[in-house]
Amino acid sequence: MRVAAVARRTIKASALPGGLLTHRRRGDLIVLLYHRVGDGAGEIELPAYLFEHQLAYLREHDQVVTLDDALRDRDGGVVVTFDDGYADFYNIVTPLLVKHSIPATLFLATGLVGRAASGFGALTWADLKDIASTGVITVGSHTHTHADLSRAPQDVCEEEMRRSKDLIEDRLGCACSHFAYPWAVSSSTADRVARRLFDSAAVGAWRTNRRGRVDPYRLGRTPVLRSDGRMFFQAKVRGLLDGEA
Repeated sequence: MRVAAVARRTIKASALPGGLLTHRRRGDLIVLLYHRVGDGAGEIELPAYLFEHQLAYLREHDQVVTLDDALRDRDGGVVVTFDDGYADFYNIVTPLLVKHSIPATLFLATGLVGRAASGFGALTWADLKDIASTGVITVGSHTHTHADLSRAPQDVCEEEMRRSKDLIEDRLGCACSHFAYPWAVSSSTADRVARRLFDSAAVGAWRTNRRGRVDPYRLGRTPVLRSDGRMFFQAKVRGLLDGEA
C-alpha cells in the first residue's frame, strides 16, 4: 500500500505542470466526487480528519454551491457529491457537512439500502429521511443496482433509473432530480433516458466543467482520493489535476 500511495502521488505531481495551462477559471465548475469516509485504507476511503479538513478549506477559501444552484446560476464554484450510500454517510459525513454548513448531493444506489456490502454498513430509509431533513443534502439517483449502463439496452436503463428515482421520491417525499452514472460511463441509449427523467446527469471523471460549455447531462466530476492528502486536494479544487486521469 505504501508503494502504491507513493506511485499515485508521483502521478499527481507529474500532472501538475499541465494543469497550469488548463486550470480552473472564473465561472468554471468543479464537481467533487467522494465515496466513503471512515477507517478503511482504500483509495476511495478518506479518514474523517482529512475529510473535515477539506470541508473547512472549502468553507474558508471557495464558493461551495448546491448542484441546483450551480446549474441554474452558471457562476461556477464547487459542488460536493457522494456516490453509493453506506452507513458512513449517515454516521460520519452528514454530521460534518452540517457542522461546516456545506451542501452536498448523495447519489444513492437504492438497492444498497438496508443491505451491507463488502464489509460496509448499510443505510436505512430512516437514516435517509434524517439525512434529507438536514436541509444541506440532496438525494439523487445512482441507479438501483449500481449497474453499468454503457452497454445496457433501453429497458434496463429505464428500469434502473426509474426504479431508483421512484423509490427515493416515494420513501423520502422529495424530488429526485439528479443522476450520476455508476463507473462514470454512459451510452447514447442511457443518455436519452436520463435526459427524459432527470434535470442533470454526471458522467466522466477528472474533468472540469468550463464556463459557457456546461452540459448538465454530461457533468464532469473530480474524484477525491486518499492519496490526495491536503496539497493535491487543493490542486484539484483549482482544476490543476484533470491530468491525473
